[in-house]
Amino acid sequence: MSDAMHLTKELAAQIDGFSFANGHGFVETRIGFAVELFFLGGSESRTRLILCDMLRQYHALFTDALSHFLKLNTSRLTKITGSDYLDYYENIARKLSSTEPMDAMVFGYPGKKVVDEPTPLSISFKCAGPDPMSPLGRSMICAYFPASFVAERGYGILLDLTKRWASSVELLHGGAGYSLLFEHGVFAGSNTVAETVLPPLKRFPGLDFSDPLHFEVESDLGDGRQIKSINWLTVINNEIVGKLGGQGALAKELGETCPIHGIDGGLIIQAGSEPQLGDVNRGLVLDDYRRVAKVLEPVRFNDYRRGLFVLPEPYDKIEETRRWLRRFE
Repeated sequence: MSDAMHLTKELAAQIDGFSFANGHGFVETRIGFAVELFFLGGSESRTRLILCDMLRQYHALFTDALSHFLKLNTSRLTKITGSDYLDYYENIARKLSSTEPMDAMVFGYPGKKVVDEPTPLSISFKCAGPDPMSPLGRSMICAYFPASFVAERGYGILLDLTKRWASSVELLHGGAGYSLLFEHGVFAGSNTVAETVLPPLKRFPGLDFSDPLHFEVESDLGDGRQIKSINWLTVINNEIVGKLGGQGALAKELGETCPIHGIDGGLIIQAGSEPQLGDVNRGLVLDDYRRVAKVLEPVRFNDYRRGLFVLPEPYDKIEETRRWLRRFE
């Protein structure tokens, strides 16, 4: 595409500097990159140890920048010293009963001082099995990356990591690419979302809304196998691939500009050669994203009860959610 945006180091620095704050100066969201996966088997020690290994991989990428982690069943962050926190999580994964959920949260705050706002260096996961409120028993992992890191390492780092992680779990679906970033485990919306979250989502269609826990709660009435939306990389398991007619049919509809990558248990669909934000204000249309969205629309979750966004009146939360879901149509 002639209007494609390449992520230079200069542009990445600008993106990392963006923040969206309310009238009181509280930063609710930033822009960066996210890898988000939903999967089954979260009650099993094996799966939990696999997730702990993902933490180790993330730690290896940002060893000197990670600053705090959250211990199980606590609300106060603990400072990171070396890699001992990784051993802590692995011990929990080995010993915790399969009937108890396991959570992990790791943060890299600027200057290693805790601030009450999103940081583009963070990773969290939730592992759980089926229960009456969540009969399918979905688990999830979400990792954030600063734009400057992706600009330095190249887009391949996102693709390679998504391939490895998605292949190592009992995959449902997920995605990777540009996203609004929130404070893991904290964001639940507010009356200022209309001024902090909706404007960038409406302007930049290539942005995902990365709040996997909220999506899980909203979509529990579905079969749990419907995707939230699409991103530069959209991950789907073999069951979803079958519902869409198989890999051959997908490749024919998507065309050469949207390559398909095979992984254990499913596929990764890539919307163009590079992640894109797009810009409604400048008329920058994301044709490859639009093509992927059209092909995957039959397996997109639409039956929201409250919507993805917590909004004050007179906003209609369901309608605003539907508008965002249809942004590529």
